[in-house]
Amino acid sequence: MNNRENTFEKMVDRIRSGDQYAFEKMFHTYYSKLCVFSNSYVRSLDAARDVVQEVFIKIWDNREEFEVRQSLKAYLYQAVRNQSLNHIEKSKQKRRLSESLRKHEDLLDEEHPIDLNTEELTQKIWKLVEELPERRRSIFILYRKHGLSYKEIAEVMDIKRKTVENQMGKSLQFLRERLDL
Repeated sequence: MNNRENTFEKMVDRIRSGDQYAFEKMFHTYYSKLCVFSNSYVRSLDAARDVVQEVFIKIWDNREEFEVRQSLKAYLYQAVRNQSLNHIEKSKQKRRLSESLRKHEDLLDEEHPIDLNTEELTQKIWKLVEELPERRRSIFILYRKHGLSYKEIAEVMDIKRKTVENQMGKSLQFLRERLDL
C-alpha cells in the first residue's frame, strides 16, 4: 500500500468515527471533479451538483457503516455514477408520469365532459392505490412516490425484480380499469 492510499484509508477511518474535518477535506478534494463527472451523465450542472451533494450526504448520514473496499477515489466515482443514473431514471419516471397524466387528462376531456385537473386525477389515483393488496401497494408507492428502481425495490423487499415488474403491471392494469381509461 502506498502512502497516498494509506492516507485515504485513514481519512475513511476518521470519517467513520465522526471526524467532520476529515469529511470536509474529502468533500473539498473531490467535489468539483465529481460534479464534472456527474455532469457527463445528467447533462446539467445544477443536477450534477445535487447528485454529488446527495452522495456526500449519504456518506455522512451513514458514516458509521462507511466502508471503502477499493480506493476512496474509485468508491466516490462509482457512487456518483450510480447516483447520476438514479437521477436520470427518476427524471424519466417523472416525465413519463407527467406525460401519462397529460394523456389521461386529454382522454378525459375528449370522452367525459367533466373537468378533472391533474391534481384531482392524482388524488383519484392515490385513493385507488389504497385499494391495492398490501405488497402491490408497497411496490407501487416505492416506485412512484419514492422513485426507487425495480431493482432497488426488489432489494428492499427481498423479492425478485421480475416480481416487482409483474406487481407494477397488475397495479397499472387495476388503475386503468378503475379510471376507465
